[in-house]
Amino acid sequence: MPVTDAQLRAHLADRLGSPVAGLRRAPLPRRSSFAVEVLDVELAGGGRRRMLLKDVASAALASEAAAAKPAFVLDPRRELIVYRDVVGPMEVGVPRLLGGVADPARQSFWLLLELVDGEPLAEMAAGPAWAAAARWLADLHVRAVGAPPAELLRYDASWFRGWLARARALAPPGSLDRVARGHERVLRRLLAWPSAFVHGEFYASNVLVERGTPPRLRVVDWEMAGIGPGLLDLAALTAGAWSGAQRERLALEYHETWSAAGGRASADQLLETLECARLVAALQWIGWSSTWSPPAEHAQDWVAEARRAAERLEL
Repeated sequence: MPVTDAQLRAHLADRLGSPVAGLRRAPLPRRSSFAVEVLDVELAGGGRRRMLLKDVASAALASEAAAAKPAFVLDPRRELIVYRDVVGPMEVGVPRLLGGVADPARQSFWLLLELVDGEPLAEMAAGPAWAAAARWLADLHVRAVGAPPAELLRYDASWFRGWLARARALAPPGSLDRVARGHERVLRRLLAWPSAFVHGEFYASNVLVERGTPPRLRVVDWEMAGIGPGLLDLAALTAGAWSGAQRERLALEYHETWSAAGGRASADQLLETLECARLVAALQWIGWSSTWSPPAEHAQDWVAEARRAAERLEL
């Protein structure tokens, strides 16, 4: 069931320490997988607050694209736990968690988040903000998580083999035969890379840039967060219509920060392993759904991309 005004008023009064005198709700213009609203809250004691309400219950899937998500990737508790227990304490640059509910008995799962005034990185030209995103990502990947919450995804061999099977079932017959033959070699290389806490969908549309020098990044939509090779996130950041030289520059920005923090691999090793991450990412897009096509910013011939990665890796 959608979050009611009564639920919001009670929760906000408890979190803000004042009864709510007025509450206005409006859909967030920016596309999201789940239902997201902008709240304008007037407090009885005076003052106003603006924030985001994100309803992460499966019933609140906001679009056909979201509804096509495979059931095994969904856990409505995950994002609340990530904000509360992982990235919030890290203070890495995410919207502040202002409240939230995870009530399995009522199938009620939602978050209240700081409203960020930023421009999506996807709408910005190549430049300092993109380099800052690569460095931000490297900094995230060298931070310790401690005991990872059980709700995080595990990007392991079983995960990747499952996506290969899904991709082969949906791709044109025979089109991924070469990829399949070399897949275990790819996994050996990729899974030898240091494991880290990963965003899981570090596409530029999920990075908001607040203007300034240097630009301040605020990363959103942690629904696919998990533990796995950090280069999965770098593959997402560098997906799309980049030239090879542009992609390499971003990868080297990442490597400089990562190695300065203790990462022990050469730039050449990173670039080769990044190709492995790009290949498995392509398989995931191919295997995502038989009834849905990705949005324009992610639209590619992913079968061709997987095959090109296999060629570059000499599988």
